[in-house]
Amino acid sequence: MIVQRVRPDNGGREGKWVALSIVVILSVAALLLPHHQAKSGAEPIAAHQVAIEELEQGAMGLIADLRLAHEEIRQLQTEQEGSTEALTGWASIDELKALWLAPFVEDKSWQYYGRHQWRQIAPAVYQGIAAHHEGAPSMLLVSDHDAPEIWLDLTGIAKALPVSDATLSDSQLIQAGWVNIAFNAQRSAHQAH
Repeated sequence: MIVQRVRPDNGGREGKWVALSIVVILSVAALLLPHHQAKSGAEPIAAHQVAIEELEQGAMGLIADLRLAHEEIRQLQTEQEGSTEALTGWASIDELKALWLAPFVEDKSWQYYGRHQWRQIAPAVYQGIAAHHEGAPSMLLVSDHDAPEIWLDLTGIAKALPVSDATLSDSQLIQAGWVNIAFNAQRSAHQAH
């Protein structure tokens, strides 16, 4: 008589192979994960910049209004360039007020944000000096680029800039004490809280 031993087919051997495969896949993924991280589109901020995340909440509403106003100002300029009438330059503060464009119109939000006195100081450059310190700081909007450029007087000592027909450079603004808002900034390790 021949005795043959038959092992039960309970899936133990296959289970071990599946478990080993899972461990190998997870190990390879863990090793390769750091190499497949998407690069952040954020750039490190310069000394004359401040990340938007670091600003006080009181200024955020006015900054949002300025970003929207930038789009409207650019649209007005594009429409003017496309018309057959002679170019009269960038929209004046009076034109922006006539269009009820925030933050230039003097309404309740204007009072809340600090009663900024707006004036056009150069082509496509609008400066708002805060009349009250409890609202948003004095701000400057530069609209001659596709993306808005907003500068702040965080210390309250930035110089009011004179009206000029020439464009303002970043170095002029920095020397006058203005700080640029970095909308897509990467905090460095020593700046993180």
